[in-house]
Amino acid sequence: MVTSPGAFFGENFRRGGFLDHADRYVRAAEFITTAKALWDTGGGDFRIRTSQFDISGTFPVPRSPQGHPVILQAGDSAGGRDVAAEHADAIFSRHHRIDDAREFYRDIKTRVAGHGRDPDDLKIIPGVSYVLGDSAADAQEKAHHIRRQQVSPQTAILLLEQLWNRDLSGYDPEGPLPSIDPVLDEDDTIIKGRAGMYPDRIGTANEWRALAEQKKLSIRDLIIEVTGRQNFIGTPADVAARLDEYVQTGACDGFILVPHLTPTGLDDFVDQVVPLLQERGVFRTGYTGTTLRQNLGLR
Repeated sequence: MVTSPGAFFGENFRRGGFLDHADRYVRAAEFITTAKALWDTGGGDFRIRTSQFDISGTFPVPRSPQGHPVILQAGDSAGGRDVAAEHADAIFSRHHRIDDAREFYRDIKTRVAGHGRDPDDLKIIPGVSYVLGDSAADAQEKAHHIRRQQVSPQTAILLLEQLWNRDLSGYDPEGPLPSIDPVLDEDDTIIKGRAGMYPDRIGTANEWRALAEQKKLSIRDLIIEVTGRQNFIGTPADVAARLDEYVQTGACDGFILVPHLTPTGLDDFVDQVVPLLQERGVFRTGYTGTTLRQNLGLR
């Protein structure tokens, strides 16, 4: 569950288009409450009236074996966190640096309790990547190669355009950042169909400029630096230990692995890291449940 920003997105999903930022979460919460009410009808008739919805009819859908399908939330604003704390079963988090992850974890679990829920009823599962090597140096070399392959010159310009909100196709990806500032009009974005990722475009641009100057980075090198998603790099033993540390010290409840290759990208993790986690007693050796909800340890 995630809210969409701006009129361009709103027109695809609701009559009237744009909603103010605060109202998005009112609508989101009522949408989820309404969906849950429908799931609970067991195929019967319904009539639901809220500030956002006025619907009635028959809901001819059998009740899920899970009761409710698992609801994963994505979004990091205060409103998004509150809706997640009240309704979500899991959060797809972007907080992967351990100190940030611990603070996010503490904040969310506190909000969950504030809504009268057991904090264990919401799992925080960041999306992370990994690179394995025979040694730390080998893993770092592989990680550098992977990132260079993932961020082509054209991709670097595209990702920079998402912040600058300008056509930057005339810029050299191996050259310096633009001296002009980003365009701030979010309703006149050149990146159609993608949610805005930068609430403070000027501030972020200045941070990137300072980093590029400090490290003598080209556009492509900078994009590789600031968009890197290789969170766990090292030997299988190092990665297993680091993953375990995150869970045991209150940074998350588990992980959603984002491999750099599909469909074979998880093979080396399964073969080399999972056995080490099982030896530590922190990863299951079999599945006792038959649903995703059971396997996530949810009610």
